[in-house]
Amino acid sequence: MWIRQFYWDARNECRELLLWFICHIPRGIGVRVRRPLLRAFLARLGEGTVVRAGFGITNPEKVSIGSHCNFAPGVFITGGGGVTIGDYVGLGPDVKVWSINHRFEDPDTPWLKQGWDKTPVVIEDDVWVGANCFVMPGVTIGRGAILSAGTIMMKSVPPFAIVAGNPGRVVGWRKRPEAMAADPQPPRIAANEE
Repeated sequence: MWIRQFYWDARNECRELLLWFICHIPRGIGVRVRRPLLRAFLARLGEGTVVRAGFGITNPEKVSIGSHCNFAPGVFITGGGGVTIGDYVGLGPDVKVWSINHRFEDPDTPWLKQGWDKTPVVIEDDVWVGANCFVMPGVTIGRGAILSAGTIMMKSVPPFAIVAGNPGRVVGWRKRPEAMAADPQPPRIAANEE
C-alpha cells in the first residue's frame, strides 16, 4: 500500500516540478515555450496568450484562460475553486487570484483544521487588472472593467467599471450602465487585430 502512495506522491511532485520549471524559463524563449507546454496542464489556454516568467499556479486543471491575454511576471493563481479568464485580459505584475480560502467560523477549532471554502472566480473579456491586485474567492469581474494597481477585490465588479482601493470601490466608468442598456452588444474585434 505504501508503495502505491509513494508512486502517486512522486508522480505529482514531478509534475509540479515540471510546471514550476516551465513557468520560470526567462525572457522571450520562455514565452514561446510556455504557450504550448501550459496547454498540457490547464483546462484551456487560448491562442495568442502571453505568460511571462514567474507565473505560479495551483490546481491548473481547474483554470481556463482565454485568447490574447497577457500575464506579467509574478502572477499567481490558486485554481482549487475554479478560475475562468476571458479573452483580451491583462494581469499586471504580481497579481494574485484566489479561488480558495481557509475556513474559520468555529472559534473552538483551530482554523488550520477547518478546511477550505472553494468558490470560483470569473474574469470576463477585456479586463485589465493592475499590478499587485488581489482578487478574492467568489469574485466576478465584469467585461471591460479596470482594476487600479494595488486594489483588493472582495466583491464582484460590474461591467466597464473602474475600481480602486482596499477594499475595491467603483471610482469611475469606461461605459456607464445606462449606455450599456442602450447598446448591449460586446465590442467587435477586427480580423486584422487578431
